[in-house]
Amino acid sequence: MTSDSLLGSWILEALGVSGRRASPLAVAKLVWARHEQDLRSAGDLLFTWQLDLRSMAAEMVADGRLLVEESGDWTLPAGTAAPAPARRTWSEDEILAVVEGYVAMLHAEHSGQPIRQRQVLADIEAKTGRTSDQLERMLANISHVIQEHGITPLSSYRPRSNVPAGVRPAVAAVLDD
Repeated sequence: MTSDSLLGSWILEALGVSGRRASPLAVAKLVWARHEQDLRSAGDLLFTWQLDLRSMAAEMVADGRLLVEESGDWTLPAGTAAPAPARRTWSEDEILAVVEGYVAMLHAEHSGQPIRQRQVLADIEAKTGRTSDQLERMLANISHVIQEHGITPLSSYRPRSNVPAGVRPAVAAVLDD
């Protein structure tokens, strides 16, 4: 696959994850979050990918595969099916980011402080490139593990027992700190 077609597919993937519309910055953040390792192993593309991403977007606009809104956001044209994001396993860094966010919200809830849940979730989404649905499921999995530790989980995330690999050690590590 050429770097142009690769970048084009990543733009489409990011827009699919974002609900068909996103700023170029949000697209770049999602591309980095989802494909950092690919970029690091792609030679010179690591140093040019953001410029190449914009050039690819311009080509996609020219041939009608992408629209640019007045706000500057990139949008998929009506009738264009947003590609389903590729299913991928959670990396250790992603799991740790979600667990740290969860534990921060847990400390706030248990100490009676206000929980800035929207801000925490937005920060985690930016770090991981995961959708809100994926985060909701992971947070529910973390609730289950927190409960296994004898701690009352966050009231907003009902525990789910199908815990992915890597979550239990990450929770244990964060709770031990």
